[in-house]
This record gives sequence, C-alpha cells and structure tokens, in this order.
Amino acid sequence: MALGTSSPSPPAPPSSPQHIYTNTRTLGPPEPEGHSGGGYPTYTNVEVVNDGAESAAFKQLFRTWSEKRSRNQKLGGRDKSIHVKLDVGKLHTQPKLAAQLRMVDDGSGKVEVWCIQDLHRQPVDPKRHGQLCAGNCYLVLYTYQRLGRVQYILYLWQGHQATADEIEALNSNAEELDVMYGGVLVQEHVTMGSEPPHFLAIFQGQLVIFQERAGHHGKGQSASTTRLFQVQGTDSHNTRTMEVPARASSLNSSDIFLLVTASVCYLWFGKGCNGDQREMARVVVTVISRKNEETVLEGQEPPHFWEALGGRAPYPSNKRLPEEVPSFQPRLFECSSHMGCLVLAEVVFFSQEDLDKYDIMLLDTWQEIFLWLGEAASEWKEAVAWGQEYLKTHLAGRSPATPIVLVKQGHEPPTFIGWFFTWDPYKWTSHPSHKEVVDGSPAAASTISEITAEVNNFRLSRWPGNGRAGAMALQALKGSQDSSENDLVRSPKSGGSRTSSSVSSTSATINGGLRREQLMHQAVEDLPEGVDPARREFYLSDSDFQDIFGKSKEEFYSMATWRQRQEKKQLGFF
Repeated sequence: MALGTSSPSPPAPPSSPQHIYTNTRTLGPPEPEGHSGGGYPTYTNVEVVNDGAESAAFKQLFRTWSEKRSRNQKLGGRDKSIHVKLDVGKLHTQPKLAAQLRMVDDGSGKVEVWCIQDLHRQPVDPKRHGQLCAGNCYLVLYTYQRLGRVQYILYLWQGHQATADEIEALNSNAEELDVMYGGVLVQEHVTMGSEPPHFLAIFQGQLVIFQERAGHHGKGQSASTTRLFQVQGTDSHNTRTMEVPARASSLNSSDIFLLVTASVCYLWFGKGCNGDQREMARVVVTVISRKNEETVLEGQEPPHFWEALGGRAPYPSNKRLPEEVPSFQPRLFECSSHMGCLVLAEVVFFSQEDLDKYDIMLLDTWQEIFLWLGEAASEWKEAVAWGQEYLKTHLAGRSPATPIVLVKQGHEPPTFIGWFFTWDPYKWTSHPSHKEVVDGSPAAASTISEITAEVNNFRLSRWPGNGRAGAMALQALKGSQDSSENDLVRSPKSGGSRTSSSVSSTSATINGGLRREQLMHQAVEDLPEGVDPARREFYLSDSDFQDIFGKSKEEFYSMATWRQRQEKKQLGFF
C-alpha cells in the first residue's frame, strides 16, 4: 500500500520515497557522504518536524496522540464533548457536531433488523431487536429524516464467531437491500465490541450480545443455567452489555456485572462504577432476566455468588482511567489499484471539490474509515477490501475492527460532510444542459449563478490586473474578439483603452492558442507576456490541449482541483 508520500518503511524503490522523521531538538550531525544510518537507502527523505507543529501524516504513525492542553483546559477538568446532551435539531443543522459525536440523530428513527440464517436474511421480532448473538451476523436498517429528506443507514454487524460463509452472505444480502432501496443506503460495517455510538443509541442502551448462536428467526438457543454479563456505559449512546465467561476472573472493579443463576440474578456493583452506570445496568437487567434481582456490592458478596462462579479468583481491581478521544486530523486519499495493489494518494487541505465522480476516496477520521464512491467509479465493489487493507497495513497498528462506512455520491450523511470545511448539498443535483442555456430556454434563467460560478472557476478575476492576461485567456477560449467579453475582463486599474489594445495586439498571436513549446516546461520568466503561470495550459489551442491531455478543456476543468494539478505536473504545465 502506498500512502502518498508519508510511508516511512520498509525499503522501497526510488519511485516510492521513504521518510525518516526527526525532531528539531534531537537532530544529530549529518551522516558521511554516501552513507545512510540505520540501513536506510541513500535516497530516503529526512523530514524535520517541529514540536507542536506535527503534520497529520506524522501523528498517525502513533497509536495515540494527545494535543497539549492549555492551562485553562487543565484547570477546567472534564471534557465537555463527552457530556453533551444530544439535540436532534443541532445534529441535523450542524454536521460538524454530528461528525465529532458520530451521531446523525438520537436513534429515535425507524429500525428493522434481520439475522443471517442459512445464508438468507430472516426478520427479527421487534421485541428482540437489541439481542444479538456472537455466532451470527445481522443487518440493521435505520431510517431517519434530515432537513425534510428521508435517509438510510444500513449497519452490517458481524459477530466474533460468525463463519466466513455467513460474512459473505451478510455482504450479499446488504447489496440486495441496497438495490431494493435504489442504491441510496449508507452501509457501515460494524464488528462486535466496536459498535459506534449511533448503533448503540438505536437500541437505547439495551444492546445485549450473547455468546451463542441464534436459533430460528433470531431467537437464542438454550445455554447453561449460569451466565455472566458485563455492562459498560453511562448513557443510551455508549452502553453495551456482553456475555463473558462465568468465572470470577472475568470481573472488573470498574464495571457492573449481572450474574444469572437458576434461582436469582445478582446485580454486582464494582467499587469503581458510578451512578450513571448503575442506572443503565438496572435498565439492562430487565432484558436479560426476570428472576429475582439481588444487588451485591463488591466485597460484600454472599457465598452462593462465588459458588456460581466456581470459586474466588483474582480479577482487575484498579480503577479504569477514562479513554481519551484521539485528536488526529482527518486525512483524505484517492484510492486506485495497480497490478492488484492498493495505491493511495493523499489530498492535503481537502474540500468537497476534491471529490470526483470517477473516484473512490478514503476519508480517515481515525475512529471511522469512510469510503466515498463517485457515481461513475468503476471499482466500488473493492472499496470495503481497500478499507480493510488500509487498516491492516497502517503503520500505527490500527484496529481491524474500526468501522468502515460506504458513502455514495449525493447521499452523504452529516457524520461525513461534517469533516469538510464547507459543503454544498446541491452540488450534484441535476442542472440544465449547456444547449438549454445557449438556446435561452426557461431553465436558462436559473443558471445565471452557475455561469458566474463557472467564470470564477476559471479565475479570470484573479489573473494579473493589467487586463492583458484576462483578455488573452478569453481569446484562447473563444478564438475570437467580443466587445462584451473585453468588458468582462477589463481591469479597474488599467482603463478600457488599454484592455482593448491588449486584445487587438494579442489576437493574431493567440487566435487558436499559443504554441505548446511556449508553454510546456518553461520557467515563469520565460513565458509569453500576459500568460498566467498558474494556468498556462489554458492558452493551448483546443486541438493541442486534446492531444496533450487526452481530453477537452471542459472535461479537464470539471475534474477535482488536486487532480488537475497532478496532470499538469506530469505534463510540464506546473
């Protein structure tokens, strides 16, 4: 796997440069000429990293990374983001908040659950929606409304004991559902024990995972008379209950456990648990057992409690420290395949403009991996495998259970768009054709703003203020003189006469475009007068442009900005 330019090991050919990161405070003297310390090849790049100004690529080389907190933050104590009271309205209108909390809403939408049985999906009784089995796979379809629009999330939940055939059936049944819903489902792959907050919120803190296989229609099979369940969480969107081996060594002082025997259900409170944990445990106990409930405090257990667990045994008793939410910056990559190998090209300072309909893009937010599928992408069936490969080969040793989310162009959830600085929800809606605009159809009136945006996209207003560059650009584009266009590019500082003369003096030269030799592989100072160095390819004739780039100017400028830069560098126009 290639991670842009940030892959430091193992040895690679010169075309895939390595990086050695060093802190400015510990940088030693240079190695002797021709020698590379540590066995690295001589072409290995050495990148200096300043303390406090580390790049996202550098930070992600570590399993965890904590930003330095200010004095006020240290004195303030608790992390407010953990204790935010969910407001559905804010989650719908503030995508950034939804992305940070990983919640599209509070989980109060419509829920449908299917269990994979005999390689087919079987509906689960709504009364058992929150009861999953480790030996099975489940599909959970969540339907909600955002800003008046119906949206869907399909969770593909995979138990630790599920077989390969069941996992394959899970994916194929998910594809069938997606087709039934017109290809609009956001698909999130979830591994047992690593459920995202919204998945937990769907079941309102009553998710229980049994260590068994589900019987017909998702009903659990009979198990031993003594069972032990560990309850972890403090509210409806972070609580899960998992069955663990019924022995004393499974206990932990930081959590709450339910010990179910033939005659009684013990509710065991560890010394390190708090009131919120106790409240959630009392909700869960009604799901697991309806036997007589008996509360037991750690250190005050009756003899029968230990007998049911097979006797006393050591268990973790130290208070668990709160998990710190990673502060890694999100990273966006373009995915492609070369001779069967995944190749990733990082897009820095990314925006919505970098999402191209022909591409598959990987957005790494650390806690989740998003794979954005362009509507014209050809290898979208490989997307999940690419996400898994990315996690498997990541230098920081990422968890393979990290949720992987498939997002299709035009159906992005707020948890995805919240990672972008700005987002236009109407960017990929249908627009009137070019012919309709030219012919003056009724739809043309609504495209005035689009035409303005297109002009701005060519950055005519940002070109040199002497009026000449703008005039040359228009001539290269149109191949003719037009008084209204001259007015469009006239610079306030230059005056009308100078702009007109510029057009006249250059029309003969650029009618049809400048010669490619004048533009390719030329230093800025060697370019013809008036040519914008950042857009030199624009001055080619249409035929030369097609010959060099293999596409028309219209097709080229419809591509993502980063991809335009990439092609211009390769062809000598940068």
